Amino acid sequence: MTGFGRTEINLPGARLSVEIATVNQKNLQVSVFGPEAWPALESAASGWIRTRLQRGKVTARVTQAAASANTRQWDHEAVAASLEELSKLATRCGVTLSADGELLLRLAESSRRPSVVLPDFVEVEGLVRTAFEEALGNLVTMRQAEGAALSKDLNARLAKMIIMVDGMEVAEKAAPLRHRDAMLKRLKDAGLDLDVSDERVLKELTLFADRADITEEVVRLKSHNAQFSAELQHPNSGRKLDFLIQELLREVNTIGSKASEIATTKLVLEAKTEIERVREQVQNLE
Repeated sequence: MTGFGRTEINLPGARLSVEIATVNQKNLQVSVFGPEAWPALESAASGWIRTRLQRGKVTARVTQAAASANTRQWDHEAVAASLEELSKLATRCGVTLSADGELLLRLAESSRRPSVVLPDFVEVEGLVRTAFEEALGNLVTMRQAEGAALSKDLNARLAKMIIMVDGMEVAEKAAPLRHRDAMLKRLKDAGLDLDVSDERVLKELTLFADRADITEEVVRLKSHNAQFSAELQHPNSGRKLDFLIQELLREVNTIGSKASEIATTKLVLEAKTEIERVREQVQNLE
């Protein structure tokens, strides 16, 4: 699921921003980028994020906030040293070096250094974690809004699927009668005018009805459908929904293998298409 959260940290002489963004991904992947002075941030922040999120590609950045972006100064010594080295190189190459204002400005900009030295990460870890929690809270709120919209769409698809399942059940209930009439007609055309009460006819009809019966599959489909709808109301149910989708597809495929009516086959194909659409959406749910 997609989301974004941002907050800022006030430190002595510095102001940092924490930004966390997520995009859709089935599994959880966390990337943390922060100041070079805080190598321990990546491990710590990754742990904080993993306690709140279970899915998505997450990118977290800790950078200097705009308000403190100008707290950098030119390194005069570095500029002078660079100009000296550049002069030596020009002399060696037989080139006349004309050091004008533009050259000095370029050297100065390339040697800017921060005027603020960040405190040790251990000293401010509590403040940083609080900022991360706030940014994560904003991100989760955004993801919840998206989740509510997805849940509404999925519930509509589930209701549509139940109508399809009811249609399959009705269509297959007529199958034994159609099979009986077709079989008696074939027997009559072959000169075997058997009565429907004949034991052999009854046995054939019983076997056919048993093979074509989809009652168990329909019951399980409706049960899985109800469980799916209920799980949509619970947090962190994405993986369970994945499992229920597999079961829905399994039952629909079984009905398809048993189907003896064209109407049932058409509904099976429609249901499988709808389940695939649900599967795509569920990949985004947490």
